[in-house]
Amino acid sequence: MRLSSRKIILYTGTTVLLIMIIATRCLDFFFFFNEDNRRYTIGTFSDIGYYRGSICKFNYKVGDSIYIVDTRFGLHDKDLKNLRLVVKYSNKWVEHSELLLEVVPKWVLAPPKGGWEQFPPDINWKGAELDTAYMKKMNLEIP
Repeated sequence: MRLSSRKIILYTGTTVLLIMIIATRCLDFFFFFNEDNRRYTIGTFSDIGYYRGSICKFNYKVGDSIYIVDTRFGLHDKDLKNLRLVVKYSNKWVEHSELLLEVVPKWVLAPPKGGWEQFPPDINWKGAELDTAYMKKMNLEIP
């Protein structure tokens, strides 16, 4: 049985695409977002864009630079104007980031200078700049 040139091109293209997808995911898991390179910071809502639906854009700051991360999912029931979410970014390539749907409490004012090395809610926002007056007023335990 002889394959036509059209099928050979289709099979080759599909194989190359699958290899690229697998390589990208492996780079994410083993290089960009491994435990040594993973950092967390706070992303603040900045804008809504539209391209085949709405896209919510968030800004996050690392060092003196501001970066943008966006999402389409999970924000339909939230007050976007005051929304602050946790952003996971790579220490090796800061623009490579993911927006996590974990809302940052109002009493957390700013992240640590180099970002959190662990997921902030798991370590009770340790190292962050906190609004202690607000926390005392709301009877929250200060970490």
